[in-house]
Amino acid sequence: MNQRLQSNAFERRESGNTLALVAAIAAGILIFILLFALGYTRLVGSNQEQRTSVEAAALAAAKEASRIVINDPNFGYISLSDAAPVGKATVAGDNYFMPVNSINTLMGTIRLDLIIAVTLNNATMKELAKRDLANLKLAKENLSNDIRQALTGSGNSKDVDGNQVNPYTAAENAYKQNLVRMTGNSSYVNGSMKLTLGAISAPMQTNVPIPRPASYANVSDNQSMNGFYMSGQNIPFDGEDFVFAPIGASLKLVDPRKFTETLGSVPYQMPAVIKAEADHKIQDQADKTWRTVHAQTCASAASVYDPRPAPGTLTLSFPDVMPPEITTINTMLLMPGMNGSAPIEIKTAENGDYPEPGTSLVPTTWGGGGTANGQAVASGGFYDWIKRSGARLNADQAVKVLSEPLSNTAGLPSMHIFSVKPDGSIQYNYDPAIDTEPYWVASHKQLYAVNLDALKSTDGNIYDVHIRDYDYRPGTINGGKHGGEPLRNAKLIVPITMGHPQQMRFAVGSRRLELADSGQSGTMFGGDCGGSGDGATSWTWIGSPPPGPPTKLTIGGVNYKIWPNAGGAAMVRNDFGLPGGLPLLQFILGPGAGDRRPTYLQNGAVVDIRFRHAIEFPDPVGGALKKGYKTKKNDTTD
Repeated sequence: MNQRLQSNAFERRESGNTLALVAAIAAGILIFILLFALGYTRLVGSNQEQRTSVEAAALAAAKEASRIVINDPNFGYISLSDAAPVGKATVAGDNYFMPVNSINTLMGTIRLDLIIAVTLNNATMKELAKRDLANLKLAKENLSNDIRQALTGSGNSKDVDGNQVNPYTAAENAYKQNLVRMTGNSSYVNGSMKLTLGAISAPMQTNVPIPRPASYANVSDNQSMNGFYMSGQNIPFDGEDFVFAPIGASLKLVDPRKFTETLGSVPYQMPAVIKAEADHKIQDQADKTWRTVHAQTCASAASVYDPRPAPGTLTLSFPDVMPPEITTINTMLLMPGMNGSAPIEIKTAENGDYPEPGTSLVPTTWGGGGTANGQAVASGGFYDWIKRSGARLNADQAVKVLSEPLSNTAGLPSMHIFSVKPDGSIQYNYDPAIDTEPYWVASHKQLYAVNLDALKSTDGNIYDVHIRDYDYRPGTINGGKHGGEPLRNAKLIVPITMGHPQQMRFAVGSRRLELADSGQSGTMFGGDCGGSGDGATSWTWIGSPPPGPPTKLTIGGVNYKIWPNAGGAAMVRNDFGLPGGLPLLQFILGPGAGDRRPTYLQNGAVVDIRFRHAIEFPDPVGGALKKGYKTKKNDTTD
């Protein structure tokens, strides 16, 4: 029995030992699991912390890069994003803010305009579109270099308000502010942030619309999505390469594995993706050792697409009578007689809007396509008008508007006004009540062209052509004090408030062309001005009427009053207003703080193509036949 008792006791001791062993092993396993879980939690938390931080850094850098603006000599202010004319650092010489065009918006606009030019078979417009594309490639390089410099933290980049833009500092601050610090001792490695500008190998949808309707788009299925261009691939047309930057309507995180500094598959690239890299130090809580973790991610820039609600008007003006040969815009662009009896004169206004006091018209070079003549300059004006609408312009309507029949009231003056509506369609308005004494200025540094005897009409009249292109040179570097922006015209904008503190008005009857001016206040007489042969004379015109007297004559039962040039030279063929009853011209001092340009929300004049009836009559001095323009119908006053 004692042996049995001893055996039972031994068994009990052995069972207790086993339980203790199992408990010890279980406790060890539990401790191991707990330690593993703690380490895993630390690892997961650390990775999440760093991923959150580096994503915040990439987005902050992309946001700042989207704000960088540079001033380009060919396009004005450009950026990765559009911007309405509200930036304090974009003030033009007339104290109005200038708009900002994104690289992608310009790319889409030029491609659309080239498609329209090819459809119309217009050589001048084709050459202008290809010129603009070449200039855009240079502009995007300058913008890219500015952004790259800013990404190092040592640049001097500015936004539309002139504020310093530093993507590097913004990225570092965003990284530090997003440290969760749930895993014990951890920190950003100072100076480890690296930002790189590039693109992504996978195309992404931009916010630039493809041409409408789809029959004009000339894109394959993989080159567009949801009616918008795709980035990072060549979308050629007419032998030209078009590549869009990876810019959408909002900032986006993109896969860093698809980031590339160079897209070898396309002829050039438009970089707009920022890769952010940084190092993060983490201390192990067990052995207190430090390890460094490297993380990276990418974000694409964003563009707020500017719809340009009122891009401006194209007007065809016939202040005297409309020639029967002109039935559409196209009949004017294709008119064989548009070359005139002498080479067309291409001039620009110096020292302000002509004829402001102290200004003059001086010869300038033709920067458009082909040989300078009436057809080419008029085609260039049409091109400058449509490009202001951006990529939203309806291509089919832009093509068909050239064959739109023009309303014609025989024997009466008329104005034909073309404007682009917010949906991209074109609106045509006809006004048969245009004043017979129009007074439109030549905008500072822009284009004024005159072609004498451009049309010998079947109605027996001879017509001169005067072309004013207010968007011939966009931007403030070469575009004068208005930067190539439209000028307000009372015929196009009704009503007009005369009390605005920053307006200069050229007034003739109820038709005014308003100009922004920062010059002196005062008044002057709106008489004749300029040099012979360009629609003006060499008279001294400020303060008093030019010398006279005028020649009075009656043609077809209508009385006219024609003013001669000084010294009995060739009779004036003047489209800047004539003396005799013209209202005074008033200059009002503009504020220095700037203002939103009124022609952003309301259409102003972009291009005016005007035919004037040149009347022959004998010179009172020598009796030889001279030519001039009438001032008023049935005018019998002295």
